[in-house]
Amino acid sequence: MRNCQNSPVDYLGLKEPRPYRIEPYLRRNSLQGWAGYVWAILITAINALIGHVLYQRLELSNLVMVFLLGVVFIAMRFGRGPSIVASLLGVAVFDLFFVAPYLSLSPANSQYLITLLAMLVVAIVISNLMINVKSQANIAAYRERMATALYAMSKELATCQTEHEIVCTAIRHLSREFNSRAVILFADAVGQLHYPHAPELPESLRAADLLLAQWSLDNDSLAGRDCPSQTRYFPLHDEDKVMGVLALLPRDSVCIDLPEQQQLLETLLRQIAQALSRLRFAEQAKSTQIQIEAERLRNALLSAISHDLRTPLSTIIGSASALADDEGHLQASDRLDLSRAIVDEAERMTLLINNLLDMARLDAGKVELNKQWYPVEEIIGSVLTRQHKCLQNRPVKVTMPPGIPMLYVDAVMIEQVLINLIENAVRYTPKASGLEITVDTATQTARISVADHGAGIPEGMEEKLFEKFYQTRNEAAQSGVGLGLAICRAIVEAHGGRIKAHNRPEGGAVFKLELPLDQTPPELAPEDE
Repeated sequence: MRNCQNSPVDYLGLKEPRPYRIEPYLRRNSLQGWAGYVWAILITAINALIGHVLYQRLELSNLVMVFLLGVVFIAMRFGRGPSIVASLLGVAVFDLFFVAPYLSLSPANSQYLITLLAMLVVAIVISNLMINVKSQANIAAYRERMATALYAMSKELATCQTEHEIVCTAIRHLSREFNSRAVILFADAVGQLHYPHAPELPESLRAADLLLAQWSLDNDSLAGRDCPSQTRYFPLHDEDKVMGVLALLPRDSVCIDLPEQQQLLETLLRQIAQALSRLRFAEQAKSTQIQIEAERLRNALLSAISHDLRTPLSTIIGSASALADDEGHLQASDRLDLSRAIVDEAERMTLLINNLLDMARLDAGKVELNKQWYPVEEIIGSVLTRQHKCLQNRPVKVTMPPGIPMLYVDAVMIEQVLINLIENAVRYTPKASGLEITVDTATQTARISVADHGAGIPEGMEEKLFEKFYQTRNEAAQSGVGLGLAICRAIVEAHGGRIKAHNRPEGGAVFKLELPLDQTPPELAPEDE
């Protein structure tokens, strides 16, 4: 393997960036060999024939232009060498056949020497100028292709959301730009490279040498330049570490060795590494945010449970101890109060635990809705009946216009939403203040509102109220863990609706849930008379 390794320099073989040069690329892509020189001789012969035809009609200075046009054509088509040959042949042919004495390179008039010398200089200058123009055009075309390739790849990489998408995009572009097969290898937890487990692409390389790739990873250097397989191994690294290795097998290894192609490859590899780094940083940030959120929820849950379970437990233990230790000293009314206190606190604990279990099931997506058709008045009537004890000494006004269609909902869940909203209003509004329940419809939507006459919602907290374990400053002394409204939102959204809260101009808060009316209620069969 020593013969296939390179010195530990930059993985493109450069310690310092080389200046941008396109000439080798142009030389390898221009037509070379004997064809250009053969055409130079042929074009000169054709020019001689044309000059012979026009010799009696044109001045010698005009015939020179015919040979110069031939030089221009050769320079544009075949490059510098054939154009110089065409220039020399053109001067020689012009001297032999068009300048007296004919068939002699020594003109009778010495002034023609200046003409021939000027013709040669002009021909060479024109050929160089045409070659430079062609070179600049090729340079511009190559740079445009390079910019297009970079833009296309960076645009696709910016939309990739997974590592597999980044790898597929990179392999596809690299294969197209370098006419090659490629594969990107990543290291496992112990630093060993392995083939990806994802399905192979048509452009994938299936015969990479993992030993050479591992050497490239460990030494952060290009490997494989001198191997018979011609597969090159380029390390992919971000700012501080090597992320993986690109194995590239070009169909023509010469194109990879060009400095311009190396520069393009280096830029593409840098883009791939940056895309992978961006994705990994995003995953780390997401994981960190999840951990922070989980820790916040855990602390909130422990704090809430420690307060809301300890208080009723203390009451239950105290009341039960008083009843157990009673030796006939307590009156019947006192024993009844203690028993009721035990029942009330046990109900509070049951409600708390049920809320926690309901929220856990909703978060896990394990709640299946039992949707059926129900009249709205039946749901509201059931809720008011169940909350009769909670609504003692509180006037409740129900406003519902006739013609409200039936709802296709899970009645038990929607009743739980309304119960939570009513209990929330009772808990945070003055005693004996009234509640208002309003039902109306909009386009394909049924709306149920629960309004109170309390202090309202703190400004800017309308959305935050529905977060898990969130409690306002005034709620800290109240019973509950801040799950009631979060459960309401989860249930309503499971029905395809939404719930929101805002303050009323006349005072108090209103919670409004909107349920979709996207289905037609069934027609009821007429009753037999």
